[in-house]
Amino acid sequence: MKIVLIGLTAALISVASFAMNNEHNMDHGGQQTQSQRIESNGITLSNFYARASIGRTKNSGIYGEIQAVKTDRLVSISTSFASAAELHEHINNDGIMRMRKIEGGLTINPGQPMVMKPGGYHIMLVELHQRLIAGNSIDLTLEFESGKILDISVPVVSIKKIRH
Repeated sequence: MKIVLIGLTAALISVASFAMNNEHNMDHGGQQTQSQRIESNGITLSNFYARASIGRTKNSGIYGEIQAVKTDRLVSISTSFASAAELHEHINNDGIMRMRKIEGGLTINPGQPMVMKPGGYHIMLVELHQRLIAGNSIDLTLEFESGKILDISVPVVSIKKIRH
């Protein structure tokens, strides 16, 4: 009986490990969270996702890509899930990586997608109103200098699924 239990346990661990390595989300009924692709008025939002909350941390990050057919500038971000949503970047300051808020917005040039990713440009959610749980989604509104406003539903992803 003991050998059978050990064998079954090993088999279950192997199946779970295989699924996780193949990017299946075992924590949420095997469902994978898909990012929306929004195209409107010459602006495309794609591959957006938010990092799930870690411990008691009150902040989180959102990453994704923005493309535009004409030069524009992302000037404002908002969500009902946080007190503030700010544009941030990581910079190397004398060998130390630091994060800082970007004042004045982010320019989006035609033919050059603005890629927001861990370790680079990103949207910082400040003072979350609730924990971000992997498998859920949050609302995000992006406003551009041109006056265009785009709403997107952003999936929340486990930190284990984020590649740097």
